[in-house]
Amino acid sequence: MRSSIFSLVVLAVLLGASPASAQEAERPYPGPEGAYEATFEDEFFQSSDLMLQGVHANASLTFTRPKSWELVADPVLHVAFNHSAALLEHRSHLTVLVNDHPIGTVALSAANATGGEFDLSLPRKLLDDYNLLAFAVQQHYTDDCEDPFDPALWTRIERVSSITLPYRRLPVVGELLEWPFPVFDKLGYGPTRLALVTAGSPSPDTVDALGKVGFSVGRLADWREVDSAAPVTTVLDARTPAAVIGTVSEAPEALGLLGLDALADDEGAVGIVPNPSDPTLPVLVVVGGGPAGLAKAAGALAGQDRHQVLSGSVSRVTALGSANPPPTRMDPLPVPPATKFDFGDIGVQGVTVRGYYPPTIRVPLRFEGDALVTPGGGTARIDYAYSAQLDPRLSSMEIRLGGLVIRSVPLDKVAGESSASVTAPLPQELFAPESTIDIVFHLFPRDFDACERVSDKQLWGTVFASSSLDLARDHVAEMPDLELLRFGNWPFTGLAPQGGTVVVLPDAPSARATSAGFTYATRLGRLTHAPAPDFRLARAGDAGFSENAEKHFVLLVEDAGHALYDSMASAGQVLLTGGPDRLLSNSQQAALVRAAVGTPYGTVEETFSPANPERGVLVLRALREDGLETLVDVVTDLGKVKLLDGNAAVVADDLSVRTIDVATRARWGSLPVTTAAQREIQRNWWVLGALVLGGAFILTAIVRVWAQSRPGPG
Repeated sequence: MRSSIFSLVVLAVLLGASPASAQEAERPYPGPEGAYEATFEDEFFQSSDLMLQGVHANASLTFTRPKSWELVADPVLHVAFNHSAALLEHRSHLTVLVNDHPIGTVALSAANATGGEFDLSLPRKLLDDYNLLAFAVQQHYTDDCEDPFDPALWTRIERVSSITLPYRRLPVVGELLEWPFPVFDKLGYGPTRLALVTAGSPSPDTVDALGKVGFSVGRLADWREVDSAAPVTTVLDARTPAAVIGTVSEAPEALGLLGLDALADDEGAVGIVPNPSDPTLPVLVVVGGGPAGLAKAAGALAGQDRHQVLSGSVSRVTALGSANPPPTRMDPLPVPPATKFDFGDIGVQGVTVRGYYPPTIRVPLRFEGDALVTPGGGTARIDYAYSAQLDPRLSSMEIRLGGLVIRSVPLDKVAGESSASVTAPLPQELFAPESTIDIVFHLFPRDFDACERVSDKQLWGTVFASSSLDLARDHVAEMPDLELLRFGNWPFTGLAPQGGTVVVLPDAPSARATSAGFTYATRLGRLTHAPAPDFRLARAGDAGFSENAEKHFVLLVEDAGHALYDSMASAGQVLLTGGPDRLLSNSQQAALVRAAVGTPYGTVEETFSPANPERGVLVLRALREDGLETLVDVVTDLGKVKLLDGNAAVVADDLSVRTIDVATRARWGSLPVTTAAQREIQRNWWVLGALVLGGAFILTAIVRVWAQSRPGPG
């Protein structure tokens, strides 16, 4: 499974760095009290500035008041903005509203056209759990008649704007009915970190429980993810929320934290209690008197019916109900296997947009890693409606794929339409690894008079969830290919139809390796949409390739022994071996890469299962103590995973990634003969053209020879 051509090509690839991401400064976990600055870009997920265009324009975002915090003073809004230099100061202004209450207005003058800034207090008495922060502008460039679509009418609220919240953490009041709060506060800010409490190498039953609990926590935390803080040997050392998971013999402080004297071997207990060293920090305790009791406790916390069997701050568990984890919170959902599906099937509900500059309605399409749209593409049926009194000459709806307009329809009914449909072709060549269908309404009022003040609130367009796509796909991939990890960690997604996944720790995992395994379980919970995923966390000695031949494997490897990795390395089934100075080797040679990557965190490599060439093995091998946590982040973070391609990579100490593509690939899946022929023609169209031209010349020559050989008249 290795290429025989290494030499200079391999070394050149190693020395050519992929785009490097800067070393990220780890944001500290919010302390017992302080002032937390939540930026529009990071905490409110504004990937671009807020643009307000036209005479009257609005933009808004939602912010929260953390449930685990007490606000000790009014939060302060810091706004960074700029605007068109053509605006008239005496007629143009920006107003800020919180939950529909105006709290301040700023004139848009020449002095703040660039680099404008101001601060406003957000009165605590106006704040709820969820709050609407809105910006409204009046913009004019003349005292006479003006065009509301003039490009000179604009104000930009920069995404570096922020809200500073003075806070004090509240003491923990554990209530299992509110799980995952307070370990995870869905209204909170800052990183979601959880420190595992572990004093030694965990038993197989504890590792299994860690996988179940971690997967469930990932499902519940969803978009905020969960990062593991450095593991500790006792809860007293934790400076973040902590988790104690194990049997009574492995977690001796568990019973004391829960206030229990003893547990029977087949009895478990779950509790959320304050940390004795800091009562504002929660401690999750999942403990069993023995392996059977631990399995019950982990299953009760991780299952969908947890609210039916757990209540209060501490609950004993004597029976296990449903083992299915909480439903996925993925939004949007991946494209379903069916060829035809509605927008509602991928989590896109009906959307109404309003105004002169209505926002784009975006429909992201998440495909499986091996999905290929069939030649000929597909079709989209858009069910829509629009308001009355639109100008039929200027109002339209555009459908775009990959940024290109594929269909435009006029909105030409003066009385509006409450139910209309249009179909549009979806060309195969416009689909990318991350495709998006955009629907854009252009709304212009009928009988518009530039000298009269006209509201744009009556202008609207709606796209319904009943809109559908008819999109046939083939399922085939050339493996190994790290680039496909960007498709929700494909193929290691834990989907039962694709074989399921086993994440394997070393034979006697260290606290760091155990913590990394827990983090991988939380990330897989977030990335997998299966209602009943096929996922397991295990030690190397407890999960062999042969007895799991239908499953994919993820190996977390450190200095300690790892039976599965060691067997693959000795058989020459992995390429990246040795220490930091000598990473790439085969039986003939080795390439030195220290000059290229400094002191790397470790390596990422994808290969085939020794027991099944149609199942993959992802190897994350740490080359320093904190390497595994970083490698798990690289392969599961939606931003960092895009740096990976080829079959192997070295993650450098500056978090840059050097990729290597030297493996012999194999095809997973198959294409119908007709589809394969169509794809081959598409890829080699010039060959077909050459054959047609060549055939024409040959035919012409044959005709000429035939004509010359015919006897003349008479």
